[in-house]
Amino acid sequence: MNTLKIQHVKDCFEHGDQNLGIRRLIDCVMDTNDLSIQQNLLDLLDVYESSNTIDANDLDRLIQKLNQYPYPDNSMRNSSLLEVNNLEKKYQSSQFKISPLSFTLKYGEVVGLVGENGNGKTSLLRLLCKDLEPDAGSIKYAAEQGSKSLFELRSKLVYIPQRVPRWYGSLMDNLHFTLSSYGITGQENLMRAELIIARLGLRPFKNHTWNSISSGYRTRFELAKSLLRKPELMLLDEPLSNLDIISQQTILQDLKYMSESTTHPFGLVLSSQQLYEVEKISDLVIFLRQGEAQYQYKNQDLQEDQELIFEMEIEESRETIAKTFDAIGMTQIQFNGGVYVLHFKAGTAVNEIFTTISEKKLNVNYLRNITQSSRRFFIQ
Repeated sequence: MNTLKIQHVKDCFEHGDQNLGIRRLIDCVMDTNDLSIQQNLLDLLDVYESSNTIDANDLDRLIQKLNQYPYPDNSMRNSSLLEVNNLEKKYQSSQFKISPLSFTLKYGEVVGLVGENGNGKTSLLRLLCKDLEPDAGSIKYAAEQGSKSLFELRSKLVYIPQRVPRWYGSLMDNLHFTLSSYGITGQENLMRAELIIARLGLRPFKNHTWNSISSGYRTRFELAKSLLRKPELMLLDEPLSNLDIISQQTILQDLKYMSESTTHPFGLVLSSQQLYEVEKISDLVIFLRQGEAQYQYKNQDLQEDQELIFEMEIEESRETIAKTFDAIGMTQIQFNGGVYVLHFKAGTAVNEIFTTISEKKLNVNYLRNITQSSRRFFIQ
């Protein structure tokens, strides 16, 4: 596994993607317990930040050390860390109910929770972090096996609410304090704090306080502090709400990368309104509507009787669209949120749709196949 990660680092630098290459390089170094390797990386980052260049010889030497490092075999990767079976929760005051819900999460996997506000996403996260007790069903954690108390179990579950709690003092002081609270002191404390702020793009803000950084960087700080605890399960409620669109994509992909750590993988459950960004990294997407769940697994095979669904923004009239696509098996057309949703009979080939658009010279501004996307659940 780590050989592939190191090769990915080399590929990134060879193809000129230094930013991603550095982030993946930090991942590889964070998987080691070698303070000299970690210091080599920080020295390299100091040079990069001052000159915006990476010395090829220094990089090669660091990669060579990583290739020689004795990474442990991780048998956890294919095991379940969370099993949710027929979970239910009812609120008497509002009559809202999370209906029986079940799923399994393995180490290194991501579950995305999507749906409109008020449909149970936050309630589910609070159930998973044991802030709430279910009325029926069960939640089984792999972390329970080595935990002597509820407190010890909850220390392995990290829940970050949508509104990040205020902190006092500098960002770096808080990270050092978090590490010392878990018994990490001395040089290891310094190194781990430096590596995590580098990984999340916080080095320029290390001495800043709450009032001097944006809400987006406060979210990054909360993620950094939580990751230092080496959780087994991270539960994030709308972690992207304070981030710009580029940061949203970067943070999600980075969380996916870090969850696949060689030495300490973890599982991730997050809620978000950013549907497509969440779908890119999620192994399972759960769409909640009025507390009822519908599931979309990544790379799920199409059923023989499953219709093909396309979302399209187009300048032609509804009548023109209907006349054009009826000939290749369109069964239904809907207008949803400013775009048309076209349903085609099972067995319709995707290339038929593109060919028709080209031959008829249709003015299409946007086109997306949502057959295997939870986006189709949002259609009214």
